Amino acid sequence: MSYYLQALVFAVFASVVFQPRVTTRIVPVVVSAIWFVGVTSIYWRYGPIGQWSFYQNDQYFHWRVLDQLFINEFNLTFDRLNFLRAPYTAPAYALSRIGLDPTLSLKFVSLCCAVGNLGLIDRFLTRRNYKFSLARFWMVAGPISVFFSLLALRETMMILCVTQLFIGISQGGKAVSLITLLILRPHLAAAIVFGQLWGWLFSRIHRRWYLLSVLTTAVVPIYIGTIGFSLGNYIIYRLPLRLYQDLFLKDQVIQIFSAFAGLQFFTVAYQTVEFTTRSLLLIRIVFPEIVLVPLLFTAGCFFFTPKTTRLKLSVLASFVFFMAVSSGTEYLSVRQSLPMMSIMGIAAILTFFQPSTDQETLKKVEQFTGV
Repeated sequence: MSYYLQALVFAVFASVVFQPRVTTRIVPVVVSAIWFVGVTSIYWRYGPIGQWSFYQNDQYFHWRVLDQLFINEFNLTFDRLNFLRAPYTAPAYALSRIGLDPTLSLKFVSLCCAVGNLGLIDRFLTRRNYKFSLARFWMVAGPISVFFSLLALRETMMILCVTQLFIGISQGGKAVSLITLLILRPHLAAAIVFGQLWGWLFSRIHRRWYLLSVLTTAVVPIYIGTIGFSLGNYIIYRLPLRLYQDLFLKDQVIQIFSAFAGLQFFTVAYQTVEFTTRSLLLIRIVFPEIVLVPLLFTAGCFFFTPKTTRLKLSVLASFVFFMAVSSGTEYLSVRQSLPMMSIMGIAAILTFFQPSTDQETLKKVEQFTGV
């Protein structure tokens, strides 16, 4: 079966299977259509080999896992599961074994995670009487997550797992998401657990101390994350237990706060940046949510809203902790902050937007919730 026909079958499957039960039935269809046009255009323009280097060459590694490494090196130890990125590559490997294109199979997994994330968010917001709008879609998904569904990368799976951990209802789903994150990106899983505990603790503080709680959450996890990075290196790699930055972490603080504006590429070593500054700025013009969603979320943190206090402090603590750990590596980029984008958008929506009072929407919500 040709690449183009396989892509069409995948797109139709995703648009049919991932149908929300409430207000956004057209969205999976539109996203799947964009995905079909996108993946086939990339294949037509760059070919079966060149597509691995489109935007990010990690795609080649994932193809290599499916083609060479999975069957030869697979075992159930954590190190191997982490190296093979098994939660992401295993479903694609199963598809490739029945004759489907390996790279396209990886991209299909990315698509399923992207539309699954949209469905999860739709159910969460609909239960709270929020009516669908393009602004809401842009804030919780945005073109950037649709773009990443075109790639053989694991980011959309991590977005789905992070969203599930923060707003999901099923405890089983949360457990699976945490294990998945632990394998795909262990320090992100640690950041989520830390953030949840932090949010639970600080949300219990009296309202008069709310702004101080926000400022504390924006700073203290930097040091905790830095110490955690050192501990992780000591435990895993037996490196000396020491602080890898200066005592006041000036450079690291600048790096982390630049991530809130999506401009972290200005603060990392030039050797680690694959694109020119002009290209990176152009990406942020095409995908302005990279900058605006974190900024809206940050602004929302300074407005006290009782029902969202715990969520906002948990997300803020998780993000700061994760950026602190990531800044200890050479990989601080928009890909690091992308898994937190949807939940940041949800927190901003709950802060700045009011639920709908439209009777038709409320009736759909009642039908959905069984009230």
